[in-house]
Amino acid sequence: MKNRENFRSRWRAGRLLLLASIVLVSSALSGCGSGSQPLRVFVASSFAGVVDRIVAEHVRLHPDTDVELNVASSGTLMTQLKEGADADVVILASESYMGQLAESGLVRRPRIVALNSLGIAVSPSLAGQVTSMDEIRDSDLQIAICVESAPCGVLALAYASSIGLDLASATREPNVRAVLAKVERDEVDVGFVYASDLRSSTADLGRLMESGAERHTTSYSLAVATNSTRAQEARDFASLFESETGSDVMVHFGFELP
Repeated sequence: MKNRENFRSRWRAGRLLLLASIVLVSSALSGCGSGSQPLRVFVASSFAGVVDRIVAEHVRLHPDTDVELNVASSGTLMTQLKEGADADVVILASESYMGQLAESGLVRRPRIVALNSLGIAVSPSLAGQVTSMDEIRDSDLQIAICVESAPCGVLALAYASSIGLDLASATREPNVRAVLAKVERDEVDVGFVYASDLRSSTADLGRLMESGAERHTTSYSLAVATNSTRAQEARDFASLFESETGSDVMVHFGFELP
């Protein structure tokens, strides 16, 4: 059996990357601002890159707009909204979670805007050495996955169960951004992320192809919050995801269109 020492020449120790599960960001892309309350967009962490670009387009069309992003795992965002958090637009990486919000009357008419699938990333120090799931399964490599409340964690656990991979010792991260960061920094050997992360990462990652992970998929649902105080602007922002610009941005970031 191959062990971890067979795969890596040395362990790169480094301080842990501290990532908050909730990130509130006032968009630097906004115009002069109207001085009123910003448009509040709750977005799953794996979709934040797309939303940043859409914010830029929205601000170009509406120069006096301010946009505030709340970036976290879909499970965290759902919990916040159920506990009374205020939002105008909600984008989750889970049709199921969005369905729960709709059933609770918290959002209106959700629609799917993008698709994604599970991907497996290998750290830069092991890229080219670890090339199959059998090598991961038969070794003691350190694996990172999302917490089970995040859709990426749900997919990782379902895939692992289907191939008999034990993830009991895997680290649990609050969202897929945290998993990807750990792999990119060589703090773990393998990370279960999304296919879009593999396509957009600029690190020298290894990527397991045709592992079967790609058959585990999720969808991204978008909805305007029922109690939005800026409902028309929220609808205008949401409509950009169905525009040609929105489609181009999502494809650029490695997402599939529904």
